[in-house]
Amino acid sequence: MRNKTQRLAVIGILFLVIGLSFLVGTIYRSSITPVGGLGFGPNSFNSATEHRSTGMSYAFPPRDLSLDITKNHNCTIDLYLLDSEGISLWLSEGTLKPVWVAKDVTTQTVSVHIPHRDNYAFLFFTTANSVDQSIISNMQYKLSGYEHDLLYFSLTVIVVGFIILAVSQIMLRAQKGNNTSVAQSKQNLDVVFKEVLLQPHQQSKRNVNKPKPPSQLRKLFAWEIEEYLAFPIVEIVIFIAICTVLTPTIIATSATYSYSNLLSGIQPVFLFLIFVAGALVCHSFAGSISKGETKLILSYPVQRSHLFLAKFLALFTVLFAIYAGAFALQIYLLALIPLEPLFYTSLLLIALQLLLVCTIATTLSVITKNEMLSILVSALLFFGIETIAPSTNIVSFTGRFTNGFVFISQKIHGVLPIGGVSVAPATVDALISLLVVIGISSVLFVFSYVYYTRKMEID
Repeated sequence: MRNKTQRLAVIGILFLVIGLSFLVGTIYRSSITPVGGLGFGPNSFNSATEHRSTGMSYAFPPRDLSLDITKNHNCTIDLYLLDSEGISLWLSEGTLKPVWVAKDVTTQTVSVHIPHRDNYAFLFFTTANSVDQSIISNMQYKLSGYEHDLLYFSLTVIVVGFIILAVSQIMLRAQKGNNTSVAQSKQNLDVVFKEVLLQPHQQSKRNVNKPKPPSQLRKLFAWEIEEYLAFPIVEIVIFIAICTVLTPTIIATSATYSYSNLLSGIQPVFLFLIFVAGALVCHSFAGSISKGETKLILSYPVQRSHLFLAKFLALFTVLFAIYAGAFALQIYLLALIPLEPLFYTSLLLIALQLLLVCTIATTLSVITKNEMLSILVSALLFFGIETIAPSTNIVSFTGRFTNGFVFISQKIHGVLPIGGVSVAPATVDALISLLVVIGISSVLFVFSYVYYTRKMEID
């Protein structure tokens, strides 16, 4: 097992990878300038000279906003940006309390800095006191610039990572000065399993009153987790997971669009699950068998059932924890409340798909015992299903996710996300979409477990 110095170094590397992943995703997002149009209509408080946007009612994160204004008349306009408090004051009392003002605006481009996360609306008055809404023929907004808090967060995490690595190097030099060995026991499987697995059986009877040592399954699980923490496996997974969340373009100007953006990010998730999860599962099972590691481990008094469960549970836990942590960024990016039901619905559906990918990849691995073959077959199988099956069919991952997501959205919020299905599925159909995944995963898991523990021959 790793000593404290090496564990500290691993933590420092993880901080660096997380910070760099955020930085790469933020830079990519900053290079995209989403464009949308603002629609104006007369407001009930002063409809004679006042027009208010109905298209900006969304909790924008701090960023820069540029407005391209094109007018049909020679008169100028006064433009105000109101936050939620300003909107409430204007509608109730007619009191103007803007967070940004532009006087005597003509046909031009104006820049606005969104000061804080809130609901916003634009309000403009025509100097000619005209009620003609065509005074502005076009008004488009462009979101540009870095998302400042993401940038600051990424730089902070990188600095913390460097500090932790520096501390670990100082500790390592101190240990070398004291002639302390820092060799990893996991580099020698024979030593590892003598230390980790055989030690509990060598306890003397006089130690009966001492606390029970961890079970063999728990030790195998911990050892598998340590294997995945070895550079660069988990670092690559973290980088891919964060980038799949940060890189998709988000244009949202209402709560309905916000839910739609949460739904539209499923394609990168699907690719992540197929390539990363499938490859790691096949590497853990088939790769371990083909390299002779499984045979060496089982030469000790290790139960096959414990080894199988440790590998499967460790992989599922690591992959889901990484992606759930990265996916939680959607709460910030889409200005969702932390207890948003659709967010947790998405996590549940992703967990079920991850379970399905893991069970299929495991089954192929224990049957073929060939790492590359099992990876190729599992990838082709999933892509084939997604290509052939309609996007709303429960046979495909996209269809199951869309149906489940839209069902919950309709039941809780009473809206259908834009880009989803036009009609919410029935309760029976939503339950079937879940039971199909659970049923197939359960059958494959039991089959692979029985085959691995009782039938599989290890060369």
